[in-house]
Amino acid sequence: MSASITWIPSYTPATEADSPPSARGVAPQLERRSWRLRSVGAQAPSTRSVTRVESSPDTQATGTAAKIDWLNCTFDTPAMSVAGLLRFLSGIITGMISATVDGGLFGFTERHRMIAHLPDGSRVEIGSIAMGGESQKGRWLLQLNGKGCGLITDWESLQELLQGLDATISRVDLAVDFLDGQYTVDDALTLYDEGAFINRGRNPELDTQGAWHETGTKGRTMYVGKLKNGKTLCVYEKGRQLNMPESDWTRFEVRLGNRDRAIPLDVLTSPDKYFTGAYPALAHMLESASEQIPTLREETKGTLAHGLYHASRCYGKYLHQARESVGAGAADLVESLTIVGMPRRLDPAGGLNAGLQWPELQAQIYNLRN
Repeated sequence: MSASITWIPSYTPATEADSPPSARGVAPQLERRSWRLRSVGAQAPSTRSVTRVESSPDTQATGTAAKIDWLNCTFDTPAMSVAGLLRFLSGIITGMISATVDGGLFGFTERHRMIAHLPDGSRVEIGSIAMGGESQKGRWLLQLNGKGCGLITDWESLQELLQGLDATISRVDLAVDFLDGQYTVDDALTLYDEGAFINRGRNPELDTQGAWHETGTKGRTMYVGKLKNGKTLCVYEKGRQLNMPESDWTRFEVRLGNRDRAIPLDVLTSPDKYFTGAYPALAHMLESASEQIPTLREETKGTLAHGLYHASRCYGKYLHQARESVGAGAADLVESLTIVGMPRRLDPAGGLNAGLQWPELQAQIYNLRN
């Protein structure tokens, strides 16, 4: 029997009249539930249960509500052979693993397709080990698909191995299943309408697919954000995907990539906090402290001199042409291009609070140019 976690969400039911209309033309007959932030004074809701279940009730027994549903990681050529890595993986899954060489993958020229031989006699493909290719510069890839992740019984040991290999996670999917429809795609769309996914001042991109305007067995899917940007949330009717038309099983799946961010290896053993930290709307879905994964661009702060130097490098010729061709005055150009506020990537400690004056700033810009 799978474990369940009871939690108290910070979004509480409001009246149907409080639910804003959708701008995407979703069928009006769909039942919609609205959620209000507790900060506006709504009453505390009753608790809900969150269940982590996949095909086997004994998999991923880590005590977490979120589970790993996909993993790609790379590392330099290890001391162990492919056979040694397979033996290690066989020790932390249900069953034994064999592999066959089958072409390449993602620019790697040699792919070992992994097959798990389960105690009931069945076999299932669980992922790949890949290596080779000049562009890969001696690195290996370990890929575990959803079924492979579901068979892992010891994520701590896998995390320790990857730490020892100085591995980089390039993709990881974190899934939470609501078997009885405690949260649905309709709820997710309502949360989006109410701005619960807004991060850094704007709503991420939204895409809806599937049977939103019809009834039947085909399920519905909602995507928040773009995977090419390194983070997205996929909410879909998992039961209907598995040909169970009467099922309320809904999956919330956060998909993280390493574009502009370094994904910590402890996401494998503490997935809850990275799931809830991915978007504000998820922050109170589980009993877990939220932890965002900062992007590298957020971590890298620049000085005022850096900003002005790059503005000159990228747009200096435009300013020159504006002055020479249309007679714009310097004061007019500055006035027309100025926006009041603090740049997000500007480090306030980079001289602004130390009495920085224009001659010193000019010297800093000059040094950057030369």
